[in-house]
Amino acid sequence: MEKHYKVVIIGSGPGGYVSAIRAAQLGLSVCLVEQDVLGGVCLNWGCIPTKSLLHSAHMFRAFNTAALFGIRAENITLDFAQVQQRKAAVVAQLRKGIESILKKRGVDVVYGRGRISGEHTVSVDDQTTEFEHCILATGSRAAELPDIKIDEEGIVSNKGILGIQKIPARLIIIGGGVIGCEFADMFQSCGTQVTMIELTGSLLPGEDPDCVRMITGDFKKRGISVMTETRVNSVLKQADGTFSAVLSSGQSCCADIILVAVGRRPNIEQCGIQETGITCVQGKISVDEHMRTSIPGIYAIGDAVGKTFLAHTASHEGITAVEHIAGNNSGMRYDCIPRCVYTHMQVAGVGISESQAQDKGIKVKIGKFPFTASGKALIEGAAQGMIKIITQSDTDTIIGASLCGLNVTELVHELCVAIRAGVTSAQLANIIHAHPTLSESVMEAAESVHGKAIHIF
Repeated sequence: MEKHYKVVIIGSGPGGYVSAIRAAQLGLSVCLVEQDVLGGVCLNWGCIPTKSLLHSAHMFRAFNTAALFGIRAENITLDFAQVQQRKAAVVAQLRKGIESILKKRGVDVVYGRGRISGEHTVSVDDQTTEFEHCILATGSRAAELPDIKIDEEGIVSNKGILGIQKIPARLIIIGGGVIGCEFADMFQSCGTQVTMIELTGSLLPGEDPDCVRMITGDFKKRGISVMTETRVNSVLKQADGTFSAVLSSGQSCCADIILVAVGRRPNIEQCGIQETGITCVQGKISVDEHMRTSIPGIYAIGDAVGKTFLAHTASHEGITAVEHIAGNNSGMRYDCIPRCVYTHMQVAGVGISESQAQDKGIKVKIGKFPFTASGKALIEGAAQGMIKIITQSDTDTIIGASLCGLNVTELVHELCVAIRAGVTSAQLANIIHAHPTLSESVMEAAESVHGKAIHIF
């Protein structure tokens, strides 16, 4: 390892390994340091395994509701061991693919805990290497509550719950954000009695209220208990190994497993930032639009920066950092990054929300189109949902969008492009969309901004 590299990257999650590949593509010498396994939390204990479990759960749900489409399917069972095996196989295949690409690109991968140990040196265990530029991509870990200890057995984080071997009969989820909602959806689809406890006034804090109302209504209709403005004061383990949660409302609820899903915390304590004097604010590394820290030659990306705690943000931040090292001065834009929730009734958003615009005093026009008026949504039995487009009143430029319903995590990217390119709602409405598709609802929402949507009155 004792070599000189143009770029040394600490952390191989979706920020780190993408940075390494792009740096190699640009002809830079690269060393990628990883203390555990390639792919980081996203690939191994986050995005990929979670969505694999969700897909199996949604398939199970689809079979159990097949009669709505004239299909008779009886005695449908869920083999959770096989579900877990498939999840592990998907993760292993993707990890192997990353390993192969890194090797073919000539990236040196070193395993161990990496930390900045000098002005231009990184230490990994007892070895040291020199760098011209270093990228900190150290990721994040599950945030914890002060009075509830995560043991990854009965009281678990997102990492622990991915490893369980059987479906629990009862599950308490503390936290109503993206992680909490996705696991609530998944386990309810598999037959678990789910209770969600959220400290704020709604699920998915910060997302569009119309979308939140829809997903909350869907959850309650399916039997998921949703308690907002509620705190878990304590958790008691019972003699039979189950748990009782005592709530601020005076109620208590019981479960076989408790999932603590109260957010993420950046991993920045052990990478050498204190010794180097890198500026941090509220536990996050401060960076500029090129991902440069306060120390020349050192960059930071992903959850260590904590702009959005999204894997695709980390990847693009990594590309932005490497391109800047190579002489390209384009910076990050956070106004066109999609946000996605992969529940059965999906939620997605990009840019500014309607309420955020109001808070900032921005005058807007809104266009909405409900899936109840979409032929494709009705065909697929998914009439719940909508597309909302937010435009700036004086220019008609699209500045945000909120979506809820079937496959909206695939539809949102058209609106990401629109915001990035400065497209107006009139221009988007003039793009011919195929019929019948869900995506034509985007066109109708754009037409609705000016009261011209065809299929709603």
